[in-house]
Amino acid sequence: MKSQSPRTAAFLTALALPLMVLAASARAAEAETDAASGFSWERPANGLNFSARITGRRIPDYLRDLLENARELRPGMEDGPPPPATLAQLRRRAQEDEKRLEEVLKSEAYYGGRVTTSVRQAQGGNFEVVYFVSLGTRTMIERFEITYSDYASGGDGRPSIGAELGLLPNRAATADRVIELTQKALAHLHNNGYPEAKLDRRRVIIDISSHQGRVTLYMTAGQRFVFGETRIGNPDGRTDPEYVREISTMREGEIYDRSEVDRTVEVLRSTGLFSGISITSAEAENGSLPQQIELSERAPRTVRLGAKWSTSEGAGVRGSWEHRNLLGRAERLTLGLSIAQIEQSATADFRKPNFLRPDQSLLASAEIVHEENDAYTENRIKAGASLERSLGRWWTGSLGATFQITETEDINGRIAYQLIGIPALLRYDNTDDVLDPREGLRATLSAIPYFGASDQRATTFTRLEATGSTYLGLTDELVLALRGRYGLIAADDTTDVPGSTRFYAGGGGSVRGYGFQKAGPLDAKGDPVGGRSVLEASVEARYRFTETIGGVAFIDGGQTYSTLEPSFSDPLLWGAGLGIRYYTPIGPVRLDIATPLNRRNNVDDAFQIYVSLGQAF
Repeated sequence: MKSQSPRTAAFLTALALPLMVLAASARAAEAETDAASGFSWERPANGLNFSARITGRRIPDYLRDLLENARELRPGMEDGPPPPATLAQLRRRAQEDEKRLEEVLKSEAYYGGRVTTSVRQAQGGNFEVVYFVSLGTRTMIERFEITYSDYASGGDGRPSIGAELGLLPNRAATADRVIELTQKALAHLHNNGYPEAKLDRRRVIIDISSHQGRVTLYMTAGQRFVFGETRIGNPDGRTDPEYVREISTMREGEIYDRSEVDRTVEVLRSTGLFSGISITSAEAENGSLPQQIELSERAPRTVRLGAKWSTSEGAGVRGSWEHRNLLGRAERLTLGLSIAQIEQSATADFRKPNFLRPDQSLLASAEIVHEENDAYTENRIKAGASLERSLGRWWTGSLGATFQITETEDINGRIAYQLIGIPALLRYDNTDDVLDPREGLRATLSAIPYFGASDQRATTFTRLEATGSTYLGLTDELVLALRGRYGLIAADDTTDVPGSTRFYAGGGGSVRGYGFQKAGPLDAKGDPVGGRSVLEASVEARYRFTETIGGVAFIDGGQTYSTLEPSFSDPLLWGAGLGIRYYTPIGPVRLDIATPLNRRNNVDDAFQIYVSLGQAF
């Protein structure tokens, strides 16, 4: 190899020196030293590695959560600002968080509270940001006053102090409380005849030395009004305007109350008659405000079609036609037709709301039924009427009378019944959905005394039944549902009771895993005979995988008894299984498969399958 000349070597040396300087500068940039603290670290490519925590004495859990949510310096945040690249940036952003945390303390009435930060070097070259929180003494509301620009004082529906708005003594002067009381003051005025009331300004004075706060609201109340006449606009609608005025909670001559306007909207919406509802105040007339109700009616008729199928009951379809405004006052007529393997029926149901009083409805029904199953064959004509009344927010009661002519053929032969019933019912329901509840409780207690004839012999008996179910939303996806049923028939003998009135257990809405009506006493052919008492219990876990798909696991138990009371010498029959739910806008479609845990030889199949609309209970 030929050696380099001295001139060439000098040239290469001169070229290499700047490159060596650049490399040394790059290495120096990657390693920094903080002269004030002596921290020595290497800058990571994606920002500093650090942790952060809040510490302090006696910080309530709710306040700690507020503080944690307020700070922006968070390690590992994907959707937030990028992590600090230098130690100086880390300190600056920690100091910015100090101000945010102190604002939180002030909003929660800790006006003397302080936050200091410390940036420490932790093991492995990482850093730790610590926020030291000192709460201090909380500031309480000493005085809460309201002054009006157009009135000298309170009175006549104008609150003047916080106590009139529900403010209790020794309450903290938090921002939320002051805002809440301000909204209450406005709502109080709007609901007591001052629809034009407004807040002009708000003044909050804090005395740090005494830890007391004084709040003053400066408001303009405006003129006080009463409700005027109610005017109805309903183009192309058939609803009787007088009916709308009857169910409205706004009464002409009473003090204007905006909450009654909102309540009227809800009452009108609950009728199901209208697709559009608006209420506005017309021009004032001598201190009164006429109310203009504008309505748009929905189509009054609905046609429905449903189907169900199970291995024990077979297939069935049901259709109905409904008119929701038959005579112009929200009268509802529903005609139904059901065709199934075990039952064919035609039904008519009529409901007239606001019958004699606003919280009462008149109900009437009629049915013609032919039913043929393993327990009995029955032809039935039945009609009845009752009054249903709301007894509170969740309570409903009804009392009525029925008349039926029934012919039942079963193991006892063919028996004709002519019966008058006096059904009484009490219901409680605070669930959040009719077809797919996630929270709440349902309970029903019914009693029906019957009087009449059985094969031309006088007979009387009383049917009592209690059912209940509760729903617990354990998580957003998981609901635990529980159900119970107990009933008895006070009759001298089972033959005194028509086949369809006796108690049965087993099937898709009862004890799944057993044949329809077969969880109870059977005759020599293995057919159910019904009973005078019944006991059932169910537990179901419902899990929703997606918006439309869910699964369930369940266990049901039950038994009917020929005696007046359940005999615990005959244990309950238990069934268990799994199911799939497909959620639609009108409710879930369910598919369940269940197996009997107390399988009886030559009676029960290995499994049963059920398909229908709605949850099992």
